[in-house]
Amino acid sequence: MFKTSALLFLTACTLNTSVLGDTDPDVKLAEGFQLEKIYQVPKKTQGSWVSMTVDDQGRLITSDQYGGLFRITLKPLKVEPLKVKMGGAHGLLWFKGALYASVSENAVVEGGVYKVTDSDGDGELDQVELFKALRRGGEHGPHGLVASPDGEWIYVTTGNHSPPPADIDYYHGGKNWAEDHLLPRQPDARGHARTMMAPGGWVARFTPDGKRWELVSQGYRNAFGLAFNEHGHLFTYDSDMEWDFGTPWYRPTRICEVTSGSEYGWRNGTGKWPEYYLDSKPPVLDIGPGSPTGVVSGLGAKFPERYQRAIYALDWTFATIYAIHLQPKGASYVAEKEEFLTSTGLPVTDAVIGHDGAMYFLAGGRRTESALYRVSYTGNDSVAPVKPSKAPAGFALRDQLVGQKDLAVIWSALGHDDRAVRYAARVALEHLPISQWQEKVTAEKNPRTLCQVAVAVAHQGEKSDAHRMLEQLAALDFPKLNTEGKLELLRAEALLISRHGKGDADLIAQLDAHFPDEDESVNRELCRILSYLQSPTVVAKTLSLMAEEKKETPPDWAVLASRNARYGKDVIGMLSNFPSAQNMHYAYCLRVVKAPWTEEQRRQYFTWFSLAEQKSGGMSYKGFIKNIRKDALTNATEAERKKIAAWKLGVVHDPFKDLPPVKGPGKNWSVANVAGIKDLDKADLKNGERMFRATLCAACHSVGGQGGSAGPDLSHAAGRFQLKDFAEAIIMPDKTISDQYEFSLITKRDGTFVTGKVLDEKDEILIIATNAFDFSKTIEVARTDIKSIVPSPVSPMPPALINRLNKEELRDLMGYLMNLK
Repeated sequence: MFKTSALLFLTACTLNTSVLGDTDPDVKLAEGFQLEKIYQVPKKTQGSWVSMTVDDQGRLITSDQYGGLFRITLKPLKVEPLKVKMGGAHGLLWFKGALYASVSENAVVEGGVYKVTDSDGDGELDQVELFKALRRGGEHGPHGLVASPDGEWIYVTTGNHSPPPADIDYYHGGKNWAEDHLLPRQPDARGHARTMMAPGGWVARFTPDGKRWELVSQGYRNAFGLAFNEHGHLFTYDSDMEWDFGTPWYRPTRICEVTSGSEYGWRNGTGKWPEYYLDSKPPVLDIGPGSPTGVVSGLGAKFPERYQRAIYALDWTFATIYAIHLQPKGASYVAEKEEFLTSTGLPVTDAVIGHDGAMYFLAGGRRTESALYRVSYTGNDSVAPVKPSKAPAGFALRDQLVGQKDLAVIWSALGHDDRAVRYAARVALEHLPISQWQEKVTAEKNPRTLCQVAVAVAHQGEKSDAHRMLEQLAALDFPKLNTEGKLELLRAEALLISRHGKGDADLIAQLDAHFPDEDESVNRELCRILSYLQSPTVVAKTLSLMAEEKKETPPDWAVLASRNARYGKDVIGMLSNFPSAQNMHYAYCLRVVKAPWTEEQRRQYFTWFSLAEQKSGGMSYKGFIKNIRKDALTNATEAERKKIAAWKLGVVHDPFKDLPPVKGPGKNWSVANVAGIKDLDKADLKNGERMFRATLCAACHSVGGQGGSAGPDLSHAAGRFQLKDFAEAIIMPDKTISDQYEFSLITKRDGTFVTGKVLDEKDEILIIATNAFDFSKTIEVARTDIKSIVPSPVSPMPPALINRLNKEELRDLMGYLMNLK
């Protein structure tokens, strides 16, 4: 029934095979390696594969993103569906004779972590046991699994739409997370993940019998895979929020070490923490834009030594498998990335090292055509197995601090020169009752130690403790601190205030005279805290910095972005019309400052918004600018608002204004009618663009940066959809609803219903947009009045918007859409 494709020879050359439709992906591979396409997955019967593991017989087990499980015997090739009631698994792990699965997208079983076994010894998996129920979370739910090197634990990672369950131990000292923002956060301007708050995505570990669970790390956006390196340290590859391109809170995809009690600072909307916050772990490596999927260790591969010691990180969007080469540095790591495999059309999802020492990886996901590949080494270098080495000496103190109870050991490490040691010491301190170390705080003079202690006080102490700590920090000599010390102090003060209130003249006296600083990161944090404190000089100083217009160097992402026309367009647009993230941060801070402003300062500030809107960024970039402006107007006086309105510095786009006329007469067009259009070559594309606006498509969908943002960007739609796909999306919008654009169906306790997009929540009040065309029109619903919230089965896109068009107008519209390449 199935057959293996011909061998595809590839050594830094082109792979001539079809993976996505009729597109031949242009694949390049590291020197000395060879790629084979093993199996083309029949989409109709086996779906699109996203996860994979190797059983004890060397067979592969895979999962369709939305469907069942499949077992692949490699020699001879045999692919068979497993009969067990299981699927939609984003993570699979074969461990000690059992299959562990994390389920995120399957209507057959609920979301969570499962153990699947062969109960009667006939070689067939038949018994399913739910270990831990978790919110499914779609593509942001439960993901990858990996066993610890000692076999005592299994680790699982989840995305930010699946909160940790209540019945889990908090391995890092307690449930101490919060949003921790000094200034009011703004949610995503387009509504994505607006209700998802701290701790974001997380990593937990559990015993193989499922009886004990511990939360290990948190603050990720959507890390998909996990892998241990040769030293027994755990790594993951966290995702970015591509809609944030061009903003100061954008964080690229990144490699993170998963350590005990680590926090990586993902927060909703504008709230993502910069990596220099002392209560956040910095990434090992920033990679750039992408969509992280599988992560696998090279240990066990018949590869040269360098590649055996590497961690491999897969990027779905830009069709790249990175070899991450880790180098210990002190008590942490630095890393180099190597593009081990690259392509322009190969959406990689997961990888494993097979029993034969080859790497097997999958392409697929999101119902695209899927395939199984094998990478093997054919060069001349030795492939003898490397011996995993112990962690270098620099890690000894860091590892000793995990679970440390000796206060003297902990306290001495709080001021250590190595950031990773300081972080581990602070986590250990938080395991101890504050009563055990409270008296030591007052006598402490080391600024570095005091800042670490301040984080612990913010997390564990009472308001009175926090206020005493603030007084101590305010007495430190700011100019004598180095850049890292200044950033630590500013974050410690901001964290104490955000958790426990109080920010007074002592802080203004300490900081105001030293703004601006020579370092831009320090200026960001000075501006943040001084704006919160309503410093009388912060407006003038910040506007002076904004007027300098220092040129910011765009990142080197152009080649990467070119590998995916759909997802790369925003990157290319941003790089060619690069905005100032630093000035956007300043504008974001100044929006809360109420006085004093001169008229000229107000004019300069609001002129910036008009200039910033001319720059390019991600899909939420302009929405964020609009919302910052809105907040600033709210904090202005009524007299100022009248003057600002008279200046007419910004133009608001009205999607319903000056709509092109429709000739008609129309009819009730069917999917078959639209899919059967034969004369698209005769379409008037200019008129098609007019019909795109006339039928209100442009009110929700943008093309080339113009149009609405409530629905998917259609700039390169022809590269993704066939005519029938467009027909179904327009006429039957309820058939497939992306979780990024779906509305919620809210059932109230009085029996009434509300359907809309949950934009925000303030003081237990949900802010809900009920109009897909205009998210500025909202209603408020108290959480206490809500019985349930579930995804709405009805698309926010109205059906049959094309029914006013005649045959020629419909042809022109579809011709226009099919030419959006």
